[in-house]
Amino acid sequence: MSWESIKLTDCCESISDGDHQAPPKSETGVPFVTISNINGNKIDFSNTLFVPSDYYEKLDPKRRAQTGDVLYSVVGSLGIPVLIKNDSPFAFQRHIAILRPNNSVIDQRYLYYAMLSRDFYMQADSVALGAAQRTISLTALRNMTIQRPPMETQHRIADILSTYDDLIENNQKQIKLLEEAAQRIYKEWFVDLRF
Repeated sequence: MSWESIKLTDCCESISDGDHQAPPKSETGVPFVTISNINGNKIDFSNTLFVPSDYYEKLDPKRRAQTGDVLYSVVGSLGIPVLIKNDSPFAFQRHIAILRPNNSVIDQRYLYYAMLSRDFYMQADSVALGAAQRTISLTALRNMTIQRPPMETQHRIADILSTYDDLIENNQKQIKLLEEAAQRIYKEWFVDLRF
């Protein structure tokens, strides 16, 4: 069976971006994500600003991320996809696109991995405009293509790659714990001089 080339607009229910209005700031409420909060294809919520909950509730539903959506940075540090794995509410800036996959056409995890590929990044790089602040327009993003295998193959590819991602994430957590333990031992032995 051959794989077909398909435009993102043909495999997604919607492709949008964050609100174009300057969001109201708040001390608490719903986290507001910027491109600087995207780290290693994940969102780091540890240092976000906040917007009021009522602002978030008034956003168009296609601008509110849900499980299975793919965020994609389209300005500046462009070409970074993030797969949303839970329904925790957050708002995001307009420099981030949100793709809502059509699950009858494409596996959401497969879409994420396809957008993570070098070929897709090269395509994004070729359609980006500007010199100082490179930008991918939503129109250009909608017309970008990926290779789509049959649905069963998409599921198998996504299962295999997500298993490896989970292993990598677990190993990184273990490495972090070991580094913290080594720092505690070093401090205890060489700073506090307790052997």
